[in-house]
Amino acid sequence: MAHLDAKKVIHINQVLADFDGARAHYARAFDTLEYMNSYEETEDRDASLFLIGDTCIELFSPRGPESILGQNLARFGDSWHSFEVQVDDLEAAKAAFEERGVRITTYWPNSFFMVHPKDAHGILFEICCLEMENDPRLEPNWTPAPWAEGPLHITGLRALTAAVRDLDAAAAFVADLLGAPPLATEHFAGIARTAQFLLGDTVLELQEPDGPEGPVAAYLERWGPRMRSLDFLTTDVEGAKSHLESLSLSVIPGDAPGWIAIAEADNYGVRYQLCPQA
Repeated sequence: MAHLDAKKVIHINQVLADFDGARAHYARAFDTLEYMNSYEETEDRDASLFLIGDTCIELFSPRGPESILGQNLARFGDSWHSFEVQVDDLEAAKAAFEERGVRITTYWPNSFFMVHPKDAHGILFEICCLEMENDPRLEPNWTPAPWAEGPLHITGLRALTAAVRDLDAAAAFVADLLGAPPLATEHFAGIARTAQFLLGDTVLELQEPDGPEGPVAAYLERWGPRMRSLDFLTTDVEGAKSHLESLSLSVIPGDAPGWIAIAEADNYGVRYQLCPQA
C-alpha cells in the first residue's frame, strides 16, 4: 500500500464568525505577520493567512450559513477545522488514503483534497501539492527570530494535537498511513495518554483521555474526536503569561506542569498552549 509522504504542514485552519475581530486579536496577542487577506466568492468566505514564527494559521470566515464552512460554523462555532499537509505527488497521497478506506470529500486535481474525518479517527487532513503564494517562509532571508525576541518568546511549535477516543487504533492508523512508528509516547497524569508522529516538519500528537475527567475528556464529550490545540514553545512562560494577562486575556493551566493556555473563550474558540522550551 502507498504511504503518505508528508513534506511539511503548510498551515492550520480555523473557522470563525468575527473575521476582523479575530485578525486584530491575534495580531495584538501574538504579533502575527499576515500575508494574505481575501474573499473567495464560490465558497462565500473571507480568509486570512498569518504567521506566528514558523507556524502558519489560516482563518476561514463564511459570510452565510449555506456553504460547507457556514454549516461547519453553525455546528461547531468558532473552532479548529483542519490542517494542510504538503506532498510532492497528490495522486499518490490520494491513493494512500483511499487504499485505507478513507473517503475523499473535496478534490481539486493538481491542487488539493480533503478527507472525511470520520474515516481518520476525527482528523481532518487537507493534502496539497502547491506552495502558498507570497509565503514569507519561502524567502531566502526568512527568520522566525522576531517571535523569540518578542513578548511571548516563542521559539517554535512543540506539536499540533488531536483528541481521539482510541489511542491504540488511531496511532496504528497514522503509523500505517505514514509508514513510520511513533516518535514517542507520553503520559500526562489525569490528562491524556499520547503518541507523537512526525508529519513532515511538524509533530502531530494524538491524545486519549487519561480517565473520565480532565480537559481532553471534556473536549471529546463536547466536540468529539478532532484537532484540539497548538502547543508553542517559549523560553519564558511567566513573561508570556504576563503579556497575555496585560491584554485582559484569561490564562489557565496547560496540559502539563509549567504549561499555560489561553482560555478558549478568549481565543476565538481554540486552544493555544505555551510550553517551556526544554
